[in-house]
Amino acid sequence: MKTISKNDFIQFLIEEKALRFGDFTLKSGLKSPFFINLGDICSGSALNFVGQAFAQKINEDFGDTDILFGPPYKGISLVTAAAVAWTGLFNKKIYTCYNRKEAKTHGEAGMFVGKLPAKGDRIILVDDVLTTGGTKVEAIEIIEKTFNVTIQGIIVTVDRRTKNADSGLGNNKLSSLVTLPEIAEYLISRNDPNGKMIMDYYEEKYVG
Repeated sequence: MKTISKNDFIQFLIEEKALRFGDFTLKSGLKSPFFINLGDICSGSALNFVGQAFAQKINEDFGDTDILFGPPYKGISLVTAAAVAWTGLFNKKIYTCYNRKEAKTHGEAGMFVGKLPAKGDRIILVDDVLTTGGTKVEAIEIIEKTFNVTIQGIIVTVDRRTKNADSGLGNNKLSSLVTLPEIAEYLISRNDPNGKMIMDYYEEKYVG
């Protein structure tokens, strides 16, 4: 498969209607004139595309990864798609792990499913979108405290922070498939007025 470019991925979000415009309130409580929902990526072909994009970017930025950790719920399908694509593209083994929101009390029980991290494992957190970093911080704390390991970095589909906004992730390395300015520039190049709106939002000029 050819390398998936940033523009390829942005066009994919548009075609899958995972990028929407309107009046939205985010989980963080922030108001936004657009919404990016990776939960709308649900077909086999769409998940294959996302997995390929993730695998290529993970190989580029975190090539020595052992485990992909996905916070519930969207992170679970994303790490699965990325791991399958990784094996197909690079013929290297990679594991997945995710946590439940509530501990299971029967069967295998516990909070975690998949490859449990151990000392020396190189772990990357994979999730959908970064706005304030709150949910990522929670996930990192759970993994590091439970298994006494260190997360190598975080990768998301879209870094949608406004200009100069703190990721909240401290020194953890952050990578993304695309950023807000890249989405805005792509839309502007296609004479889509939503491009300027996103750029204004990124520059914190938007008034909802």
